[in-house]
Amino acid sequence: MTDSRQAAKEAPQAVREIIRRAGHELRNALSGVSVNVEVVRSRIGRQGPADELTSFASRASAGVEEASALTDGMLALVSSLLAAQAAGTLKEPAGHGAGTRIELMIYGDAAPAVVSDIERLASRIGVGVEQHGARVILTILTEGKSHSKA
Repeated sequence: MTDSRQAAKEAPQAVREIIRRAGHELRNALSGVSVNVEVVRSRIGRQGPADELTSFASRASAGVEEASALTDGMLALVSSLLAAQAAGTLKEPAGHGAGTRIELMIYGDAAPAVVSDIERLASRIGVGVEQHGARVILTILTEGKSHSKA
């Protein structure tokens, strides 16, 4: 099998790793919302101090914003990966762990917003982002590390 055919066959492994990490962070954000909403709900019944409830409600709101940003990034990433794969511009060597790189091209007027959404997601899930014109390179970092640069 040629190198490009082998890479195409194994390409989904790194994508799965990125999506796994993104899903983990999304679940964390939603869990935070759930906990804070439950605290607000239980304390409303006891008529606790309004300042205390406001704090929990604010944290729940921040969690919703975080989940929304993660979702936007995940959708931008998956859409871009599928478009690059269909266009034949998705490049990924075999592997899926730390150091694995995925290269894709992101074109069009919406490209800056798409890359921005991907960068926000990447910074939270341990994926580095480099952009050189339309060429975007994603690098899976060691778990717990996150760096994003344009």
